[in-house]
Amino acid sequence: MTDSTRDFYNSNAHTYAASGTINPRLATFLNRCTPGGEILELGTGSGRDARAMICAGFRVDATDGSSQLAAIAEHHIRQPVRVMQFQELAAKRAYDGIYASASLLHVPRQELGGVITRVHTALRHNGVVWASFKSGAAESLDALGRHYNYLSAPELSAVWHAGGDWSELSTESWQGSAFDKQPTEWVAVTAVRRE
Repeated sequence: MTDSTRDFYNSNAHTYAASGTINPRLATFLNRCTPGGEILELGTGSGRDARAMICAGFRVDATDGSSQLAAIAEHHIRQPVRVMQFQELAAKRAYDGIYASASLLHVPRQELGGVITRVHTALRHNGVVWASFKSGAAESLDALGRHYNYLSAPELSAVWHAGGDWSELSTESWQGSAFDKQPTEWVAVTAVRRE
């Protein structure tokens, strides 16, 4: 996460945390995970999805790059939330699932491959990752000063294939919006770690 992006989330944490709803694609991800398994959430935001995972019986290691959002999420999920940049992920075969809803889209393109390799390393055999991105053609800042890598579905597929050995990798796209209320084309990847 760039400094300007982190500054936005720290300065607007309460407004951001109050927006949005539980991701409607969360249940599909959880159905792919080992029941009661350990899930790493990269970019928990308000902790809304983390709370849903905990209520569904999963053990959740929630993280966020914004210290202010992490503090809000801790209150919401009633457990510690680690303040961590994606590039600091150092776990090895520790998680049954990794969930990154609208978070890895802030990683600069030149660093994304390395982060994906870290995600792959952190997953157990047959562990599943789900990550969503805003679709686009070139990285840039949005009107709020947040950095986005803006990847197309083919680019997303290619960078994930290069980042790890997956037994399964697929993408999905849909139309929606985000915090800024602008129409947004989303693209997400689901990948399963091969041994």
